[in-house]
Amino acid sequence: MATKIYDTYDDAARDYLSLFRALRDAPSETSEQVTRGAGDVPVDALITRADEIADVSSSMVPLAMDCLKVPDMAVHEGISGQLLAQAAAELQVSVELVNIAASEATSPAAADTRMSREMTRAVRGARLRGAIDEMEKAMTVPPSAGLITAERRRRAGPEATTRDEAKQALKQAAETAVAAISGRVIETGGELAKSLIRAKWADIATAAGLTGTGVANLFDRLQEGTGRLVRRAITTAAKTLLNAWDKILALLGKDAEEEARAQVKAWLDTIQKEDKIELFRPLVNELYQVKALKTMLPSWLDKTKAEIDQINATSTDVTALSDKFTVLTGHINTVGSVAPLLALVAKVFPQVLLAVIAIQVALLAVLVYAGYDYIGYNQPKPLNLTKGVAEVIEENLFSV
Repeated sequence: MATKIYDTYDDAARDYLSLFRALRDAPSETSEQVTRGAGDVPVDALITRADEIADVSSSMVPLAMDCLKVPDMAVHEGISGQLLAQAAAELQVSVELVNIAASEATSPAAADTRMSREMTRAVRGARLRGAIDEMEKAMTVPPSAGLITAERRRRAGPEATTRDEAKQALKQAAETAVAAISGRVIETGGELAKSLIRAKWADIATAAGLTGTGVANLFDRLQEGTGRLVRRAITTAAKTLLNAWDKILALLGKDAEEEARAQVKAWLDTIQKEDKIELFRPLVNELYQVKALKTMLPSWLDKTKAEIDQINATSTDVTALSDKFTVLTGHINTVGSVAPLLALVAKVFPQVLLAVIAIQVALLAVLVYAGYDYIGYNQPKPLNLTKGVAEVIEENLFSV
C-alpha cells in the first residue's frame, strides 16, 4: 500500500494518534494457539499496526521541523513536548517488537530467558498503554498552546507596587528560574550520565557518532539466519526506533546536533576518567554561564526604563519558563526510562546495546542544550525551542 502524503503536521498527527489508540485498544487474544505480544494482543496484529504507525511517523519529523520555523515560540515549545512524548511511545513499541523477536529466536540464550519474558508480558503491556496515554495527553493540546497553557501560568509572587520592588522581584524570579532549570538538568542528566559511564568507553565513542544509517545497519545484522516472524518484528522495530531517534535529534537541529553530541561525549570522557559523576554539575554551570548571568542582572535592572507593569509581567514570564522546563524534563525522563528496556534482550541481540547508548547520548544532548536554550544567555548555537530567561528579560526590559 502506498504511503500517504501529508501536507501539515496536524494532519499527520491525527492519523498517528488514531493508529496508536487502535493499538492500545486492540482486543486481547488468550488462545494458546495464538502468539501474543504485550497486553495479549496477537503478535501479527501488533506488528502490522506498529508498521502502519511507523509509516505515518516517518512523515512527521520534516513537518514538525517546519513548525519550528514559525515566529511563535509557543509552537516551538509545544512541538518539542509532543516529539518527546511520541519518541517515548515509539521506543516502548520497539521494546515490544524486539522482545517478540527475541522470544521467537532459537538460540540457547533466548530459550533461557523465554519464560521470564512471558512472565513480564503483562508488565510490558501496561507500560505500552501508559506511554500511549501520556502521548495522547500531550497531543490533544495543540502545539500553539505551548507546554503550559495560559490558564496554568502562575505569578512569581505577590505583584510589586513600586518599580524598585518589581526589579527586586524580577531579579529573584530570574535567579530562581535559572537555578531550577540548571538543577533539573543536573539531576536528570546526572542519572543519564551515570548510566552511560557504566558502558564500555569504546561503545560510547561508537554510539555517540552513529548516524541513522548506522543504527539501521545494527538491526539489519539482527535478521541474519532468522525466520519470517523475527524478520518482520526486527524490521518494524528498526523503523520505529529510527523514527524515535529522528524525533529526539530534531530538537537539536542541524546546526547544533554535532556540537551537542560532541560536548556530551567530551563530558562523559572527563567524568569517566576522573570517576566522579559530581563533575556533571560544574560542567553544566560553566556551559550555561550561570555566574555571568547573575552578575549581569543588576546592570540590566539599573538601566531599564520599563514601567512597573512590564517588569511584573516579565517576572511572570520568567517563572513560566521554569514551569515549562519541568514539563519538558518530564518527557525526557519518560524517554530515558524506556530506552534501557531495549538492553534487556542483549543476551540474544548484543547489537541492540549500541542503539540504546546512541539514544541515551542523543537524549542527554537534548536535555543539556534545551536547558541552555531555556536559560538563554550567550548561546553560540541556540536550539530555538523557546526564548530563554535572559532573552525574555532583555527583550521585555529594553523594547520600550
